[in-house]
This record gives sequence, structure tokens and C-alpha cells, in this order.
Amino acid sequence: MNENRPKILKICRVYAWNRDDQDDLYQEILFQIWRGLPNLKEEGYAGTWLYRVALNAAMSFVRKKTSRGAAQTTTYDHAQLEQISDTQPVTDAKNDQLAHLYEAIAQLNGMEKALITLFLEDLSYEQIGAVMGLSESNVGVMLHRAKKKLSTLMKEAPCTTTP
Repeated sequence: MNENRPKILKICRVYAWNRDDQDDLYQEILFQIWRGLPNLKEEGYAGTWLYRVALNAAMSFVRKKTSRGAAQTTTYDHAQLEQISDTQPVTDAKNDQLAHLYEAIAQLNGMEKALITLFLEDLSYEQIGAVMGLSESNVGVMLHRAKKKLSTLMKEAPCTTTP
């Protein structure tokens, strides 16, 4: 779990709208992983299985929240974004860019969010297809459309995050 914590946190930040929701979603994902471990048959598929469980839990979480009438207000502070970037120190300019990216991703539909999230995790089309239950060619087409939509969202909405 420690090895996959950053991946799960990124999924939480894409699908949850504030810090409390992110914490709740993280706990829900951990619970679903723990609950599903006895059904994991092949360790070679543990990575794709983990993503599938996390994304399914995240989409279910969003459905529950929206059915209760929760309004989506996505904002990211610098502390959250520093946790997202687990490879290098993050500058204020990079924080602003990350915040803008995550705000744009939040505007995508559930399938697009999942595809973009998995793409940002450097999964191959084959791996994304295994997680999402899609063919590689279908992943390519849907990912192209999602990236195009994301690019449009990034251009339309100026970055609203301030340091």
C-alpha cells in the first residue's frame, strides 16, 4: 500500500472536491482494496486491479455525492499539490500549473477522468485497457478525445489559483 499511496492520492484528488472528501475517498478505496484482496488471483495483475478498484470506488463516491446534491467546488492548495508531485520539488509556478490542470480534469466526465488519470500515471494503452475493460484501439480514440477536451478546458479557463 505504501508503494501505491501516491497513485491512490492522485485519484482521490481528481475525483474528490475538497480535502475532507479526498480523505473519505482515500479511506473508501483502501477499504475496497482490503475487501477485494481475497479475490485477487494473479499477482501480475495487482497493479491494474488496484487501479480498477480505486477508479470504481472513486466513480461510486462521486455518484453518491452528486445524488445527495453536493456541489462540485474544486480548489487545490499548495500543500496538496506538493503531495501530488512525488518526484521533484514543486515551484509556485508549477503549483499553479498543476492546480489549473487538476481543475480542468475535474470538469471531465467520469470515463475521461479515469483515462487521463491513468495516462498521467504513464500506463500503456494495453494497461489502461485492462483497467477500464476497453480495447487498446478504443483507449487510443477515447484518450485522444479526452486530451483534446482537456486542452480546450485548459485554454478556456484561466488559472484561478493564487499562491
